[in-house]
Amino acid sequence: MISSDISIDNPTGASPDQLLRQATPPARVILAALVAAQARRELFIAGQPVIVAVSGGADSLCLLHALHQLAPCWRVSLHVAHLDHALRPESAADAAFVADVAQKLALPFYTTRLTPGILDDDPQGLEAAARSARYAFLRQVADQMGAPVTLATAHHQDDQAETLLLHLVQGSGLPGLAGMAWVGQLPDAAQPPIRLVRPLLATRRAAIHEYLRSEGLAWREDHTNQDPAHLRNRLRHEVLPTLEAINPNIHATLARTAHLLATEADHAASRDRATLDAVTVTYTPSTRLILDLFHLAEYDEATRRGTLRQAFMALGIDLRAVGLDGIDRLLNQADPFSPTFAPGGPHPLLAEWQWTILGSGAAARLALHRAGVLPQPVDHPHVGAPLATPLPLPPTGALSHTGWQLQSTLLAPGDLPADWRSRSQPWRLLCDAEQSGELYLTTPQAGMKIAPLGMGGRHRAVGDIFTDHKIAPYLRPGWPVVVAGDGTVIWLCGLTMADTVRIHSSTRQVGQLIWQRNLDTQVVP
Repeated sequence: MISSDISIDNPTGASPDQLLRQATPPARVILAALVAAQARRELFIAGQPVIVAVSGGADSLCLLHALHQLAPCWRVSLHVAHLDHALRPESAADAAFVADVAQKLALPFYTTRLTPGILDDDPQGLEAAARSARYAFLRQVADQMGAPVTLATAHHQDDQAETLLLHLVQGSGLPGLAGMAWVGQLPDAAQPPIRLVRPLLATRRAAIHEYLRSEGLAWREDHTNQDPAHLRNRLRHEVLPTLEAINPNIHATLARTAHLLATEADHAASRDRATLDAVTVTYTPSTRLILDLFHLAEYDEATRRGTLRQAFMALGIDLRAVGLDGIDRLLNQADPFSPTFAPGGPHPLLAEWQWTILGSGAAARLALHRAGVLPQPVDHPHVGAPLATPLPLPPTGALSHTGWQLQSTLLAPGDLPADWRSRSQPWRLLCDAEQSGELYLTTPQAGMKIAPLGMGGRHRAVGDIFTDHKIAPYLRPGWPVVVAGDGTVIWLCGLTMADTVRIHSSTRQVGQLIWQRNLDTQVVP
């Protein structure tokens, strides 16, 4: 490392061409790469702030130093962001170093320090946890600025080559082998998305070091970059030098391969999005997506896999958490032509997500939905989730729940509607009020039984009645049930009532319960 004060500026607003003519040969390489990337890929938008992620290492310091010269030409303002992961004893010194650089460049500086040890036990692993924490911090900085921003990171050509090899060794599909994009989005599920650019993606690590030396600039070294325990470091220090002996231009070759695969991945993704549109039955953003499985099964394997990936992305599901094996496993289980195919669910996908198979044959559907959300909308009363405590029904009045209103009234026998014996209104109960007593709304409980109307007092399990009426298993836990104070089932709503509360010639008062859709309902907690 070379120790020197930072001292750069472009006070006259020199053009990129003028800066290139004035620059030293090593500096010209970096500046020219940035100018070419901006011209070809429109990395930076005039007037939009740029957050530069700076660790203090050679790569990010070079990017910041070079962008500081070119920012006036492109009419962008720079902001420096640094996260102290508290993973190394010298991390606080790194943060102080970056703060000093930002001060000398007169740039806004954003930083925070994680609690030491907070990442150690993360189930995704230390490296992935550190990356997630970094993205979360950068999201916070962007949100704090309160305007659309561009985030710039210092990934370069060597990083791209390492990434391609890393994904190849670990196993990856086409999107993973495509490596890193010049322009993308911050990889988090938050909204709105944040533009992420990598201006040095065509630049070698050696050129970055030459730039810093020619400008007399110091940088910080992270000793963990030499630790062979990390797979990326083994690829960097052992595998790539061996490949370089075979192909001296191996880094550029791998980077070019990644670019070719990226264009192929984009082409495939475009077709997969079109297929997703064609097989989507219903879609509620961030909540539920239902696919026509019979139609999806008509496509080739790659299209089915790609379409499911696009479905996950549309819902904001983390593809890395699902994995390629998870996608293939779900496709196999949801194959309508498989002899083991059967409707059912919900089944766990991730902590917050589930999948359910609906219907069969030409009506087979795959629902991807949040945990606690029904796989598909229902057009009848449904509590939505099991009721921990029964809700008392007012003697005369209404109880609102999940978009429906259960109205309760008392009638004289002479006021019974003309069709009261008809079963054409399954969501209406007319019963002997004296026999039923106080009523409560609840949901099915283990061992619950009812003495259905017309069976002479014989009982049947509520589960058997659900089966007789072909009620899907996912609907049963939240199905509305009306019980008496002692827990006796009076009405399995929409299906059957208890014979013990039927209206007879000696009935003196009739209780009427009727479910009606209520658009202005106030949901009972």
